[in-house]
Amino acid sequence: MRLFSRRLGPTAAAGLLLGTGYFLGQAHTNPLAAQPAKSGVVPAAGTASAEKPLPADTRVVAYVDGSTPITREEFGEYLIQQVGRDKIRFFVNKKIIEAAAARQNIVVTPQEVDAIIKQDCGKLGMDTNQFLETVVKGKYGQTIDEWREEVIRPRLVLQAMCKSQIKVEEADLKKVFENLYGEKVVCRVILWAPNQREDAFKRYNEIRKSEEAFDDAARSQLSSDLAARAGLVDPIGRYSGPGTAKIEEIAFRLKDGQLSEIIETPGGLLVIKRVKSIPAKTDVTFESVREALVKELTDRLLEQEIPKMFAKLNEEAHPLFVLPPKGETTKEVEDRSKRLLGVDPAALEKK
Repeated sequence: MRLFSRRLGPTAAAGLLLGTGYFLGQAHTNPLAAQPAKSGVVPAAGTASAEKPLPADTRVVAYVDGSTPITREEFGEYLIQQVGRDKIRFFVNKKIIEAAAARQNIVVTPQEVDAIIKQDCGKLGMDTNQFLETVVKGKYGQTIDEWREEVIRPRLVLQAMCKSQIKVEEADLKKVFENLYGEKVVCRVILWAPNQREDAFKRYNEIRKSEEAFDDAARSQLSSDLAARAGLVDPIGRYSGPGTAKIEEIAFRLKDGQLSEIIETPGGLLVIKRVKSIPAKTDVTFESVREALVKELTDRLLEQEIPKMFAKLNEEAHPLFVLPPKGETTKEVEDRSKRLLGVDPAALEKK
């Protein structure tokens, strides 16, 4: 949800603000389409090979004992065994985006990548070194070069593809203005994971009756970002984005010091405790910030469109994973097995 992605401090905010491209590593692909010809893939046992296996890569990465070579193929196989399942989905998704960019003649320059990193650092209130240590290394375990090529570059490609679909309406600009400069409420929240449902309802009566119990639960909750801030989130305004209307309505309806009922959200079970209200800013006019509002609205709309665009590209590409990605669902395993045996699951579903 955008509301909390923008309000949980730098590390949590980075997940959406910075990682629009990074979600590609988690995006599950449609495993139903027929395997393309001339793939070089070794077929499943018991099936005929459609073509000869690709020749081995004999390029050398090192020599041992004076003249014994270690080839790129050997090294590649080692890396695949070590991290292949973790990386394969991300790598395939990245190749899908690169192919789409080539078809549409979309080119991303190093200067554009640098500009986005600088922009993201500014939004998070960090300098480049802090950004590298806290987000790139600390949150995602990547180097800055990996972040540039695997996160920012795909993000910029997808943005370029989506821009023609973005329409900035006056009514929406006014909602963004209200969100940024209108009345806000300061709240503390406790978030339980979906599998903590029993614990959430068990503790609710305690935290409703006792400030001490609420504070203890807020500081020990599963989310480390929320726990570190004792559940305090940045002030909540109206019109934060899709999916937040219910939370905003509850936050504004509560009185200072009042606790909400348990709220069901896609991310788990949530309770909100209102702290205080912050009056709207009266020293800022709509026209004086119009240009900034257009950019903010455009960014928000792009956040919504990018996952849709990637889903479309993925559907068109119809990837077939011969090396099973980590976290495959049961359905993905079944569909992959059928496709490798030459069965079209899509055709079976029509019967």
